[in-house]
Amino acid sequence: MPFSTLICRGWTATRFASARCAWLAIAVLATESVTAEVLSEAQIKAAFLYNFTRFVEWPEEAFAAPHDPLVIGVLGESALTEDLRSIVAGRKINGRAIVVRNVENESDAAATQVLFVSAAGDARLGALHDSLADRAVLTVGESSAFASAGGVISFVEHAGKLRFEINTAAAARARVKVSAELQKLATAVRSAP
Repeated sequence: MPFSTLICRGWTATRFASARCAWLAIAVLATESVTAEVLSEAQIKAAFLYNFTRFVEWPEEAFAAPHDPLVIGVLGESALTEDLRSIVAGRKINGRAIVVRNVENESDAAATQVLFVSAAGDARLGALHDSLADRAVLTVGESSAFASAGGVISFVEHAGKLRFEINTAAAARARVKVSAELQKLATAVRSAP
């Protein structure tokens, strides 16, 4: 089965079925292979990022207009950008199209609802911190220092597989609501500042 079909196209009958399908896709992606195709870490992270958007709520003021797209920004060089663009193409979250953009500066970062910070972009996160302070942005990172820098979701390796941790204090500061379902799937839920 091709990678693009793993994100459960057409499963929209109920929210429950859609949620089960999304997490089934993540479980499949987090395993070692899908048929003969071995997925890269970037493909798995891209699938996680898309699915995070399905289980997070943003305040109304996070969007300038009712039909503005949900913007996923990528800070720093990352192999997942094209995989993420492929996954979100034609998809919507709560009636909003999803777009993926590269983030180069404070203005770019402030115009996102999700900001993925690659390990290469970690050093630049501190400079963007002030511009994000009053914005409802779900920050997701992949370095071990990301959570201590105030990130909301951090990718971690656990038992040889890619997993994630959630910092609920950082989510509250960012004014994003991470669903209980997503928190249950995390390897750790922290409420540290």
